[in-house]
This record gives sequence, structure tokens and C-alpha cells, in this order.
Amino acid sequence: LSLSLSLSFSEECHRIGGKVYPLDLAFNSVDDAFEGCSKNMSNFISTKCLEYEKKHTPGFLNAWTNALNNAVRDKLNINQSAAIYLYTQDKSQNPGCSYNEFNNACRDGKKAYLSGEFKFYTLYYFLTEAVQALKSLKHLCVTVYRRTNYIYGTVVPKQRIRFGTFTSTSLINNISHFGNVSCFKIKTCFGAKLGRYSALQHEQEVLIPPYEMFRITKINTKGSLVKAMKCSTVYELESNGNRSNLNCQKIK
Repeated sequence: LSLSLSLSFSEECHRIGGKVYPLDLAFNSVDDAFEGCSKNMSNFISTKCLEYEKKHTPGFLNAWTNALNNAVRDKLNINQSAAIYLYTQDKSQNPGCSYNEFNNACRDGKKAYLSGEFKFYTLYYFLTEAVQALKSLKHLCVTVYRRTNYIYGTVVPKQRIRFGTFTSTSLINNISHFGNVSCFKIKTCFGAKLGRYSALQHEQEVLIPPYEMFRITKINTKGSLVKAMKCSTVYELESNGNRSNLNCQKIK
């Protein structure tokens, strides 16, 4: 067990052309939880955003139309279900408008979100609503796993972090093609099981919203968990509440 993880990987990172990512509270991320303003935001999306983004956000018209056609019609409304389907599709299915572009826009998108330059208000809103609706059906916290090939900067146990985007995790700990460099064992209390709404149901995905906070409890570089997950480093995280810096700011 290492009590802190320094940037000792930096030379290797440079050698493979990688990047060191921060693990922090992601203050510049899009993290609106719409607490107390969901109806007003729904009206804003339907009157100001949806048709505009179909015309101006690259790839969104085709991606959204396809998602609506494939969305599961069940306990979620059609837009919430479509948002999950679009987000969970392989990025090759929606060039320019996949989870990849969406997450990149959210990660440092606070200014763009407030100024009106954000390109994904529709997807962000309905995905947030979908996660909250699914979570309302089951209030239990759940242990999930996340695997990456990312290298992260210095962190210490008890430090609080957020992921800064919607974050895909799984109930399965050995989906190795997602990576084996930095992995996570996470107790989430705001993430929702996507189940049959996901485009890739076999991955047993649990989607964590960007406003959920976590406390780092352990950083493992050896031991049984590292061996079980076959990762260089395994971070153990526990839910530590939520923090939405942008809550309802867009429509104030």
C-alpha cells in the first residue's frame, strides 16, 4: 500500500505519449444537478436548446434521432431513455457526438455552460434526469469498478475528489479492455444502474453523475485487490455526498 501516489510515472507517461490527469474536485466542470429547477430547465431545453443543437452541434441530429429510435420505453420517459442510449453507444457509432466529445465538453466546460457556448445542454439535462430517476427507484449504495489507462497526479488518502464528468463504471471488475493502469473500486450512492436502457447491456454499467463527491480511502499498488483487478494502481473511493457548483445557475 502506498500512502501517496507521486508523479513517478511521468517519464513513462512521456515515453508513451500519455498525459497525467488530475484527481481533484473538478471545479471547472459542468456539474448542474437541477435541484429545485428541473421543470424550468425542461422548458429551457425544449424551447431554446433541442432544435438549436440539432442544427448546430456536429452529429447531434443523427445521434439523437438514432437514440430515440432505439430507446427502451419503460419507466423513464423517451428523452431520458434516449440520452442513456446515446451516451452508452460505442463512439464509432456517432462520430463527433459520442460520450467522448460530451465528456470532453463537460470536463472543463463551466464557463461555456454559463455563457451559452456549451454544445450539449440537451444531452446533459436528460442524462442527469435519467440517472436521478433511476436512482430514485433504488436508494441503495453500490460497489462498482472502473478501469482506465490513465495516469493520475498526486493524491492522498482522505482527499475528496469528483470525476468531473459522467463516469461509466461496472458491477464487473474484470472488463480488462478498458485499461489496467489506474483502476477504481468505488462505493457510489448517487450512481444509477442503467440496465436494459444501456446500448451495451452486457457491461452492467452504473453511471456516476459529475456532482457526486468521493473520499479516497486507499491507494493500492500491491496486494490482493491489485492482483484481482490486474491493475498497476487501484484507488478505493467512498461516496462523500454531492456538490453541484452550477446548480440551477443557467436559468437564474
